[in-house]
Amino acid sequence: MKTLLLSIVFLGVLPAVFAQNIDDNRISFNYVQLPYIKVDKLFTKYDLKVVHGYQQGNQDMLAAHETNKQIAFQVYEQNLLRHNRSVDSINTIYYRLMAQWEKDVNAGKLGANGLALPQPATPIYPVAPMFPVLETPRLNTPLDENTVLNGIGIQGFERGFGGIVVTVNILSLSNIFIEERKTGSGTTTKYTYTATYRLPVEVTVESPTQGKLIFLRILEGTQTYKIGEYSSAYDYKLHMLQNKERVMNELEAAARAQAIRETNDYLNNQIGYVNATRSVEIYAVKSYKNYEYSDVTAAYTKTVQALQLVSQDRNRSSAIAAIDEALKMWGEIMEESNTVDNKARINDKITAMIQCNMAELHAWKGNYDGCDLNYNLAINEGGKFKRHANDHKGFFSDQRKRWNAHY
Repeated sequence: MKTLLLSIVFLGVLPAVFAQNIDDNRISFNYVQLPYIKVDKLFTKYDLKVVHGYQQGNQDMLAAHETNKQIAFQVYEQNLLRHNRSVDSINTIYYRLMAQWEKDVNAGKLGANGLALPQPATPIYPVAPMFPVLETPRLNTPLDENTVLNGIGIQGFERGFGGIVVTVNILSLSNIFIEERKTGSGTTTKYTYTATYRLPVEVTVESPTQGKLIFLRILEGTQTYKIGEYSSAYDYKLHMLQNKERVMNELEAAARAQAIRETNDYLNNQIGYVNATRSVEIYAVKSYKNYEYSDVTAAYTKTVQALQLVSQDRNRSSAIAAIDEALKMWGEIMEESNTVDNKARINDKITAMIQCNMAELHAWKGNYDGCDLNYNLAINEGGKFKRHANDHKGFFSDQRKRWNAHY
């Protein structure tokens, strides 16, 4: 029985004895993120123009306000006319009754039991319509152009004349709605107020040789702005009663700042050459008593060195020789790949690990087909490298679109 137990324990430990341990190394390296749209390489400067589209919005709001006042006044006049007719009708009946009563009194007629004739009751008139009073709409305040000029910078280009022209049209703050959310209970009760709003921006990019590269309205969706937290709903009402204009101005300033930031991000994403950082796992094998992995360590080192070079050029040309050398080193190791023997030096796990490393290298030399092939092979092996491949395929799918726009 003791021998049987020892045998079972040995069999359970056996896979661990022969299992290679993967060395997960997270490295970071810089690269130039290519834009989706390629600007003619003749142009390295951009002129930024600001359009105050909210001014037209103000005019539209005032015009709508005047129209609403006219409509409201017409409705008021109609209601007043109906009211006056109703009053005239009531008075007609009342005056007739009073005339008869007055004649009877003058003639000496008496009422029941010899008492004086009762006077007809004073009529009850309908409430007169109120003259319409419409609140004047809040207009967008003047925008300091410097907030846009200082808030937008397209990487890879210089500000100046003689290049592409970027026009940013800041539109109106609109559709403001304030939501209340109650949390907690008792003395911990909080009332949180959040404003939802819209503040779209129109973006145009024009090239002297390519025409309009971008002509689009962005930020069409609903945005949010936190007004504050209060211990009572009536504290909020009191605050707004006394500070509504200031709160709305703070909301507008925050909304515009957010719109400018997102416009800057959008422009850089579309036409800028953004200096970005990638953080990714590059794998090696820890020391293992049954096999020697100095070739894997050397290939790993060359891979890290190659990736550190990709930021030198937009087309990564300075890194290509080192990338090719690293790929060659991994390829020679892969000649030993044996995915059906777990005890092999380059077994299924090590093979999948190398596939992920090679996928990273292929991508940074612009070989996205090779990248996809390596990742698909890693996915077939399953396990942690399947997760790695699935996690990064989306990133390189995006990088492929950018690369294909330029090369």
